[in-house]
Amino acid sequence: MKWLAAGFLLTTLLCGCSTTKAITLIPITPQKYKLGKAVQSLEKGNEDAAIKLLEEVSEGKGIPGVTDEALFRLSMLGIRRQNETDGMKQVLSRLERLRADYPSSSWTRMAWPLMEYIASVEAIKGELRTVKVKNAAVARENRDLHAASQQTAREIRELQTNNQSLAKENRELNQRIEKLKSLDLELERKIRR
Repeated sequence: MKWLAAGFLLTTLLCGCSTTKAITLIPITPQKYKLGKAVQSLEKGNEDAAIKLLEEVSEGKGIPGVTDEALFRLSMLGIRRQNETDGMKQVLSRLERLRADYPSSSWTRMAWPLMEYIASVEAIKGELRTVKVKNAAVARENRDLHAASQQTAREIRELQTNNQSLAKENRELNQRIEKLKSLDLELERKIRR
């Protein structure tokens, strides 16, 4: 029994030491290498270099697990540059490409809430632009109404002035008529005498 246990222990030790794992080398593609460099650049805070590398990766031949990650990271970095010309259009275009080309990617699943958020923000921006246009139209109409109101006020003042002049002329005519009446009455009295 001792010999059996010793043999078993010796066999276990020898088999455990003698087994080696076969080392398989996974070839690294240029896109995967650039993606790694881009991630390192991001970790160092060099966004411009990371963006350049990510753009190179996303423009190359699509490789699942590499291009989809590059598109997602590039979209995330693009959000901060949304005020540049067509900034958000590029972000949405990249996210749409990610969704279309890599539908089962985990990066695509993470991009869905972002796409919905950006779409809602863009819709709100569109509504805001519409409100601004309407506000400008209302302001212009308000200015026109104010100008028309001032013109009307000037015309009313002119009419009041004309009315006062006419009233004065009317009083003067009434006075003349009264004088003529009194002269006529006097003339009639003189003729009767």
